Amino acid sequence: MSAAGLAGGLVAPASAQTADSQASQVDEIVVLGYRAQNERSVATKRDDPRIAEFLTSDDIGQQPDYNIADSFRRVPGVQTVFDEDEGRYVSVRGLNPSYTLGSLDGATLATAERGNRQLNMEAIPSTAVGGLEVIKSRTPDADGNAIGGLVNLRTRSAFDHNGLYAVANAFIGGSNSTAVPGEGYSRDSDDGLNYRVDGTVSTTFGDQDQFGVLLSANYSQKRRDQERFGASGTVTSSTPTPAPAGVSALYQGYPNTVDRYGATLKLEYKPTDAFQAGLTLSHYQQDDNELRLSHQLATTAGQTFVRFNDFPLEKPLTVIQAQMKWSPAELHRITARVSHSDATFLEDSRQLQFNLSGAAPTFSTALRDRIVYATNIDPRFTDSTQYRFSSFAPYIDDSKDTVREAQADYAYNRESQSRGWGFQTGVKLRQTERDNDRTQTVYSAYTGTAPLTLNNFERRADYQPIAGGFNQLFLDYSAFDTFFKANRAAFTVNTASTNINTIGSDWVVTEDVLAVYGLAEHRGERHRLILGGRWEQTETDIDRIRRTGTGANLSDFSAVSQSGDYDNFLPSATLSYDVTDDVKLRLAYSKGVGRPNPSQLGGAETVNPDGGISRGNPDLLAREGQSYDASLEYYLPGDGGLISVGVFHKSIENEIYTLLTRELVDGVTVDVSQPQNAADAKVSGLELNFIRNRLDFLPGVLADFGVSANATWLDAETSLLGTNGVGRNVDFLPGQSDFLGNLAVFYERGDFRGRVSYAYVGDAYASAGSSPANDRILEASHQVDLQARYAISDRFEVIGEVRNLIDDEKITYGNVESGGRTYELATDVSFYGRQFWAGVAMRF
Repeated sequence: MSAAGLAGGLVAPASAQTADSQASQVDEIVVLGYRAQNERSVATKRDDPRIAEFLTSDDIGQQPDYNIADSFRRVPGVQTVFDEDEGRYVSVRGLNPSYTLGSLDGATLATAERGNRQLNMEAIPSTAVGGLEVIKSRTPDADGNAIGGLVNLRTRSAFDHNGLYAVANAFIGGSNSTAVPGEGYSRDSDDGLNYRVDGTVSTTFGDQDQFGVLLSANYSQKRRDQERFGASGTVTSSTPTPAPAGVSALYQGYPNTVDRYGATLKLEYKPTDAFQAGLTLSHYQQDDNELRLSHQLATTAGQTFVRFNDFPLEKPLTVIQAQMKWSPAELHRITARVSHSDATFLEDSRQLQFNLSGAAPTFSTALRDRIVYATNIDPRFTDSTQYRFSSFAPYIDDSKDTVREAQADYAYNRESQSRGWGFQTGVKLRQTERDNDRTQTVYSAYTGTAPLTLNNFERRADYQPIAGGFNQLFLDYSAFDTFFKANRAAFTVNTASTNINTIGSDWVVTEDVLAVYGLAEHRGERHRLILGGRWEQTETDIDRIRRTGTGANLSDFSAVSQSGDYDNFLPSATLSYDVTDDVKLRLAYSKGVGRPNPSQLGGAETVNPDGGISRGNPDLLAREGQSYDASLEYYLPGDGGLISVGVFHKSIENEIYTLLTRELVDGVTVDVSQPQNAADAKVSGLELNFIRNRLDFLPGVLADFGVSANATWLDAETSLLGTNGVGRNVDFLPGQSDFLGNLAVFYERGDFRGRVSYAYVGDAYASAGSSPANDRILEASHQVDLQARYAISDRFEVIGEVRNLIDDEKITYGNVESGGRTYELATDVSFYGRQFWAGVAMRF
């Protein structure tokens, strides 16, 4: 729940008499609640000329959303890409999350997602911002690197309220997914209560209240377990039969703790309506402490193992921004902004594995509801004395992204009351530096006098994994760590693997973008027309490593520096027209780009034993996408809601795939495998949105129900290419669902409010290859969340929430062909359980 949203929950009056009573007690009445939030969002959408969606600060907190990415799934045409049970990235209109540009008050956000441009918003809680904006069709003043769309996180302002204002909330909760044993291994505790607290305080001061200060802070801790099962190979029989060759079953438990904390400090100065300036300092961080406790059963010798991984992740995000808006004369406006954003993805991890010695175990398998069940398992599978040390590979992944921007804009006759022609122009400079560093030592053998077996480091636990009728074996990493430190000389370092992962994985990509734009706007009583273009010049400098030989020697590695450049002209046109006072038509065309991922530009160059070369490609061009949009919107009378229908089509050129080509290198023609601009893609869609704040056609108390719903249908075409350029044409984009839907039913009467929401994401291709046999499909998900609120006074409210009420799981499956029939085989099944929260909201 957002801090600003608390105010809404606390003071939404049951009647005009209550409102009058409250007005005598406080200086300002903030009338919020589900209906008022919808009214704000709809009003913002109505006034904005672009094709866009908006969520107010309260609306993104009305469900138990842990982070910003979770909140975005409530917007038409937006798909949240989940990492385990939480939203991590945002996909707009079916396109890869790397095509979505994210910003905070217009400042591009850094993201350190180890090689790609996907904006990781896990570290930002939904309480951190005042509103969300999703821009689906860009105008010339918006950044061009957003084929999919732009998302902007809008912070609150001290000038939203006069004088002192403060809100806070506190929650405790728990999860019903706590079965996996996870105490120890650097985790001081396993299961227990979850909690989250946040608050915002602001004030204005000065002889004319021209100064403003706002401080918002939050902290949360969530603990829950993930139970996961994966299988590979061909299993088709529903009755137990000897396991075919190549079959494996991987049983995993993930005890997990997530801590989130952060703050925003905002200093503002507004001496007159003609001038305002501000400085914003934000820091948000997510710390994960997750174990991955694995036990694999396989028909191939050497592939049955017990493994321990820990993933203590640190993901800080810092944004510093100064901005100014000045109107030196009537109709003239000058704005300027400078910002610095940096994000880090730091993973200091350990991986320890013991493999079953001797012949592969024997067992039987049966396919039940697409899941492989193992029976008649060789007793050696659960005998810890049969497992010998295989490898120990501690590593540190340190990826850092830094974004620096400066922007200046001049506008004439573009104020809210303007009519006739207006103009705007501006310039923007941005430098992005992605520094990827990996350090790893691989210990591949133990040379002690006796074999090192698992029973020396076994942690006994009475736990049966999902789809497994046995007690899973667990490694006691703390015991191994003590032994390792005392006997380090007996462990052999694999020099080649260590060098390749430590030296060969380092690269730095620096990208400089210069953008200049101009636009003209004509505004009448019923229309707004915006025309113009944006020119962007991109230069990249790349430092990476080239490897020859096996990597066993430092002389096998050398530094390589390369550079590249390209430019793009991006025209756009946007028209909004009021057909009647309540019906609005929107039409838009825009061109955007999707720049290559840093790893595609700076991937390590490797000279293979056969003389072939694998490498990144600094000469990659940006993908270019053209978007065509139309929407028709009917605004219900009396702020009653919205009915809208929208259609769009996007065509993308210069899509990037890894291809094998022939190239002259040092006078010799060799095979070169590297990313290339090699394909096109198309996606079209239909979006429906419906909001009705009161069902006033119903009798009595039923009239106090309200409904909001949206649905999106997507249809796509692209080519999936293999490394030799041969592939297939398909009617989907990787990760894209054909249908997305959201439904919320809410009720407000007196001091009580409640809402149930349902989110549906259709089947999507989790991965797809050059042939259907390699496809993996993420099955449709159904998530139901509940919230109930009761105001015990005008300043305090109690709240209860349930997340994932129906205990929905995530299943990925593939298709297996056998005997002329097609079987669906679940390759990955994950259970996360439900989350329960109870709390209190306070307003002062």
